[in-house]
Amino acid sequence: MDPSNVATDIASPTSTPESRATQKGPTATRSLPGIAYTDPVLYEQELTEVFARAWILVGHICELSEPGHYVTANVGREPVLVVRGHDGELRAMSNVCRHRASTILEGTGQTRSVMRCPYHAWTYELDGRLAAAPSGQGFACLDRDQVALPQFRVDVVGGLVFCCVDPDQMPLVEMLGPVGPYLEWLNVSGLQVDRGPDGARWTEDFEENWKILADNYYEDYHVPVAHPTLVRLVDVKETVGDNNDWCEWSRVPYRSRPSREPREREYQQLMRRMPGMPEEFENAMGHVCIWPTTFFEIYPHHIDMWQLEPTGLQRTRATTMTLVHPDEGEQDRRARELMRELNVDIMGQDVDITTRVQRGVQAPSYHSGILNDEQEFSVIRFQQRLRELLPRIAELESMATGTRSVATP
Repeated sequence: MDPSNVATDIASPTSTPESRATQKGPTATRSLPGIAYTDPVLYEQELTEVFARAWILVGHICELSEPGHYVTANVGREPVLVVRGHDGELRAMSNVCRHRASTILEGTGQTRSVMRCPYHAWTYELDGRLAAAPSGQGFACLDRDQVALPQFRVDVVGGLVFCCVDPDQMPLVEMLGPVGPYLEWLNVSGLQVDRGPDGARWTEDFEENWKILADNYYEDYHVPVAHPTLVRLVDVKETVGDNNDWCEWSRVPYRSRPSREPREREYQQLMRRMPGMPEEFENAMGHVCIWPTTFFEIYPHHIDMWQLEPTGLQRTRATTMTLVHPDEGEQDRRARELMRELNVDIMGQDVDITTRVQRGVQAPSYHSGILNDEQEFSVIRFQQRLRELLPRIAELESMATGTRSVATP
């Protein structure tokens, strides 16, 4: 997508109901085998080959506006921090003290002129160099000039800050593809992080394998069955969007008919486009999916960013951050509160589904399923990337017991 023509390009998306109907593959598409959601060897491979190599969203540029401002996150198994230096540069580095491996900073905030480890008070400059080590004379071979926090890649697109610990990974703009210009078009950089009662981020833990949650988000095939609120509010059959092999955006229109449910009807009456949001969102919402597990819910009045992090073979942590307009008014705030209440119900419905799937994939009688080329096309693309990166999946497909929903590979 040519950023100079971004409005024209986004107004003419490549993925439409008509185009998806003509893109069916010549053979049926099989889902991952059930054992792929419970295999500990594959899980270790995922941490190394997926999460440790990915560009991971760590924050918004408004959180890093002044020297000493920092955000923290996990990239694979590596705790990282991103900090604004005294020279104005953004730097990403390990958040692990070189002495005894304590993490140094937590959450988000502004540190003093240096970063101090809370364990033994080893202190680091904002560029990662060791500044001080108490009782240094007790270390026989400590060369302070040789001690520094390892540096990682950091990049900013559309006001969003990403970190990657893999020096050989493709550039962020290449991985994002059409999503990069889309974020610029949405004026994401002009928004700010909402600091609600739970702070700038809030987390929720789930007792499911991360891929089950990701699979569920990547498709709307289940919406008419599981989510009556969404059925009443939006028309998923009219979804349009664009994608590359790694990332995608989509937009779906709101329905014009007033809902019979009071909260939904109030939301419909209050919902309006915030300043800077493109006119295409006058009566629509959207989604963004960034490899591997960063998801955006784009509303006319705010944006929710939702990121999955595996914390165990069958444990996943979801971290949510909300972006709002700096001049958000009471009407927009109430619309956002209503949507959050509705999303609590929707998430509860999804948890019920994914809990059932987590049980089901462990059944000896289940090998794998079949995917819908029109309504689960994003799941197909997501699982294809996993198959390419994780050779263990092919081994598991040959080992799995049970019957297949697809007769041929």
